[in-house]
Amino acid sequence: MKLGTKREMNQLDEMAISNYLIPSVLLMEQAASRLYEYISQEHSGKEILILCGPGNNGGDGLALARQLVCLGKENVTIGFVADSEKLSRDGKCYQAICEKLCIPSISLLDEQDKLYTVIESSDVIVDGIFGTGLTRVVEGATKALFVRVNQSKAFKVSIDIPSGIQCDTGVILGEAIKADCTITFQLGKVGQFVYPGLEYCGELRVVDIGIPQALVEEMACSHYVIEEQLASKLLPRRPIRSNKGTYGKVLVIGGQIGMSGAICMTSLSAMRVGAGLVTMAVPKSLTQIVEQKVTEAMTLPLPEQDGHLSSQAADVLKEIIARYSVIAIGPGLGRDISAQRIMEVVLASDRPTVVDADGLYALKPYLEQMKLRKTPLILTPHVGEMSMLCEVSVEEILKDPMKYARDFSKRYGVITVLKLERMFIVDPASETLYITAKGHQAVAKGGAGDVLTGFITGILACNNQPLEAAILGAYLHGDTSLHVVEHKGIYSVLPTDLLDYVGDSFKNLMSL
Repeated sequence: MKLGTKREMNQLDEMAISNYLIPSVLLMEQAASRLYEYISQEHSGKEILILCGPGNNGGDGLALARQLVCLGKENVTIGFVADSEKLSRDGKCYQAICEKLCIPSISLLDEQDKLYTVIESSDVIVDGIFGTGLTRVVEGATKALFVRVNQSKAFKVSIDIPSGIQCDTGVILGEAIKADCTITFQLGKVGQFVYPGLEYCGELRVVDIGIPQALVEEMACSHYVIEEQLASKLLPRRPIRSNKGTYGKVLVIGGQIGMSGAICMTSLSAMRVGAGLVTMAVPKSLTQIVEQKVTEAMTLPLPEQDGHLSSQAADVLKEIIARYSVIAIGPGLGRDISAQRIMEVVLASDRPTVVDADGLYALKPYLEQMKLRKTPLILTPHVGEMSMLCEVSVEEILKDPMKYARDFSKRYGVITVLKLERMFIVDPASETLYITAKGHQAVAKGGAGDVLTGFITGILACNNQPLEAAILGAYLHGDTSLHVVEHKGIYSVLPTDLLDYVGDSFKNLMSL
């Protein structure tokens, strides 16, 4: 599903008005109708306070007030958070109608205490204060109002986006309304899927307000959310006449004393999502251990030193790496000079490759060399590893993770899968950013990244489409985490539980 930025949504409205001659007031009426449908079905007969700010968001709130009183006979009070003179032209039209209907109203500017009293007594508070256009920090009386609203026991419904959230980044501008439900128009907004904004939206409902679908389909878009429909289209085919070789030969390089579990989880995960053959390239002394852990995979014993792969391992790999169709490197690899030598061999092979964990550290000296590869690498860093690669602090990355992921992919020509509350996947060719819609903090444990690497690698072995593999692998990881939590709760989840329930995610996608 496409996600809109502030600029893109404004362009969509303008094109509907100019190209299809749809009056802006009709779009506002349609928006109010979708809001009315939700409130009349879920909250009929309750005391409703509609907080209206400047611009079209406040106008939507006033249009909703008209419909609730005229159609639903609800008990409605309007709270003006800003001077009503700052309403849009359409908003002023609805304000005049509401005055004629004698809908009671209160102004924050003149009757703050009275408005606070109504907040405490309301069953439902509708947030029509600021929309997607907010760029300044919320402060003063408005900030105090937001705090009061958040403290109230009322059910909170935000119009289009919770007020106080920056539409394009999810950043909280001083203070924001914490909604129980957000009714957003035509497309989801980027800031609704990015932390901390996603934490403030509650249940998110995307509703159609009558903008022609042709405009939505034609709209140039730089952000997508990975939902079921997109993921289902990316499922690799498994034809009747096929064999293990049809689904790729994977070589997973890593492992050291004390870190054998990482490469085992990656290897088993790759097989679980469909890879035909998996070989674990590990230090010779670990061969027996990993064979006991993963009976379905083969092993490639390599020269070692002090419990990790030695520089001689790079020479062995150089001779045989062409036998494999896909490479995964990093889980438990170690961070010494021998790991860098092995990475040099992998880069020179030009095989489709997924790089994670210690592999990212081994890759650091060869960033410029990545640009020369015919097949883009897939990198799966968490924020700390992204910090290392970009040579900026973790705090800087967290201020704008989408920007850093996009800039890194563009500069080096790699597919970046940045692991956060939701994963960001960047296509270096188009700079399009894909955001996972699902995920759960229950899997925030050591080993979850190794499973993700296996999911992406296994799918890549089946379809040989790096971007599709990254998108589908990230989707499966997030969606499966919800299946695991459903069965095991949020505390006792292990990363390997994802392997037991990824089949549920596959079955759901196949049913679409």
